[in-house]
Order: sequence, then C-alpha cells, then structure tokens
Amino acid sequence: MAELGAAHAEGDYKWPPYRDMAEWGSADDFARIKALGLDFVRLSVDPGPLLASEGTRRDVAVGRLEEAVRAVTNSGLKVVLDLHPVGQVKAWSPEAIENGSDQAIRDRYRSAVSWVARMLERVGTDKVALELMNEPQYYPCDGSGGREWETVLTGLVRAARQAAPELTLVVTGACGGNITGLVQLDPGRLGDDRLLYSFHFYEPHGFTHQGTAQSRLVKGAPWPVTESETALSLVYSELLVDEKDPTPAERSAKLAEISRYLDEYAAGGWNEDALRARFDQVRAWAKKHGVPGDRLLLGEFGAMAESGWHGGALDAHRFLWLDAVRREADALGASWAYWEYANPHGMSLMSPDEMRRPDRIALIALGLAEDPVSTGN
Repeated sequence: MAELGAAHAEGDYKWPPYRDMAEWGSADDFARIKALGLDFVRLSVDPGPLLASEGTRRDVAVGRLEEAVRAVTNSGLKVVLDLHPVGQVKAWSPEAIENGSDQAIRDRYRSAVSWVARMLERVGTDKVALELMNEPQYYPCDGSGGREWETVLTGLVRAARQAAPELTLVVTGACGGNITGLVQLDPGRLGDDRLLYSFHFYEPHGFTHQGTAQSRLVKGAPWPVTESETALSLVYSELLVDEKDPTPAERSAKLAEISRYLDEYAAGGWNEDALRARFDQVRAWAKKHGVPGDRLLLGEFGAMAESGWHGGALDAHRFLWLDAVRREADALGASWAYWEYANPHGMSLMSPDEMRRPDRIALIALGLAEDPVSTGN
C-alpha cells in the first residue's frame, strides 16, 4: 500500500496535482518491496484532481498517474490503482461523490473511471488493475445501503469496461467495504468475469484503532481478549495519561473515558474463533456465487502500534492478530495488501524517514522476508 496524495489549496488543487515521484517512492523502495516477497502495490490516489479538471489539465492529471504507475511496473511490481476519495477539497470529498444528491458529480466520477481505465490499459492489462472506489460509504449495513451501492457500482463497472475491455477491475461491497458489505453484493448483477472482489478488515475496531482519535491514549487493549490483560491495559493507559501532566479533573475524565472504551471492547469477547467466523462468511459467499479464491482480495488490514507518545496495540498482541488475519486470507486463497508501506501514523511496514527501518513484528507475522536490503537497524 502506498499513497499518492493530491496537493491542495483552500477550495482547489495546486497544479500539477499529486506528489512528485521523488516524494513518495523510489527505485530503492520498489526493490525493498520486492525483496520482502511482495509482488504488487496498491497505489491509492485521490480522484479529486481528475474530477476538478477539463481538457489539457485533465490530461496532465492522468499523465501524472500514468508516470507513477509506470514507475512501479517498470520495477517488476504489479499495481492495483485505488481510486480513494478524500476530504481535502470539499467539493470532491467522499460525501460529495457518494451521497447521491448530485447526479452531475456521479456522472463525472464515472467519466474519471473511464479516463483512468483507458490509461491503465495502455500501461498493460497484465501489470495493472483498477479499484473503482475505496470503502464505499453506503449505509446502513442492513442491506439497504448495499442495494443503492450495487446500482452505482454496476454503472462504474460498465464505464470502465467500455473504456478498457481487458482490464481487471476491483470491486467491493457497501458498508465501508468490509465483510458485511461484500457478502451483500450480488456478482450476478455485475455480469463481468474480470473482477476481483475486495474487502477490508479492521476488526475488532477497538483493537486495531486504539491509539487514534478519541482513543489516543488507550494502550494495550489485548487480542485475543482476556480479563487480566484488559486490566493491564488500563494501567498502561493510565501511565500514558500521567505523562501528559493533566489536571486532576482532566485525569479523572480521561481515565473514565478509557475505562468505558476498554469495557465496551472487552464485552465483544474477540478471539481467533470470532475472527475466523468473519472470514467464514467470505468463504460461504464465495462458494454461493462461484467466486474462486484467486478472485478475492483482502485489500486493507492493519493495527495501530503503540509508541512512546500515543497508545496502540502492544507488539505481542499485534503479532497474534496480524498472523491470524494473514493465515485466514491465505486459507481463502486470497491476495492481500497491508496498510501501509511507510507512514508516520503507526500502521506501517517501514518507518517513513530515509532510514526505512522495518517493523519486524509485522514482517514476521505476515510471513515476509526480514528486509534483506534494509539500511536500518
């Protein structure tokens, strides 16, 4: 997983769009990815600059994407280009694209899919695939959101296929692209045999996303859940709170918030059986619809690692969860993409600095080589 973000000014994009190649990837990075034992990169790109441009400017935006894709494929890696709406510019945010209130935006998104599909087919259909939309925000998860998304998705598949008849397309379900959304999807409605079916897995969310946003100071929530280790997590979190030198009132309020978080998380009782049951839903859906394992893609998964300045999962628990998820994906026969290669937020195979220090816990849990070309520790 790598990101090719779109530079932006207030209300619009800087031009030319997207980060320069030197800022996000190098030949050394691609060589390292291959040496780890990985064979493709899921390249996430904001479609906003495509939606915001016309004529020559649109050609420049598509050209920048082509340059990035070719840089990866020229290294011997394949690419899944992931159209990944973000909220940097409100007019082209996920809410604007996906809320259904503006048909013109939906039409323009279909056009952007066509432009990108045509470009990728030019690169070579044996090297690339197009993911039509990341984590579709169609809710509720009881099926009604899925029915709306299926109608939208059918139009996107048709637009991409008209532009690029031989290109592999990656599709996913509603409900943020999770397993619940996938198993509500009817492949028969899509009517296309060149599709990969993707799902993301961050379950239990209380484990994978401890240390983020409102749970910034939650540290050590365990997987699998045990009473004793959940109690220890409250101690670890309390120590982290105290390092922030809060007032007595702030301390009391924060610890009460953390305690509620841990109580709610522990009540879920997550363990390997519960995790396997979720993957069994994918297995049953695939069998029902005749989807072979090699057409399944676990498109994202990961867990926030704790650090000295924010919470997150302890290494021992993170190892167990990553190992279990990877084994379940392998048992399905699915390909997988880890979130992500190098970022500063705590889910990363490599440190984002020039040293590219490997996260050996993740590498071993994922069954990857221990970074033989690393210059780090």
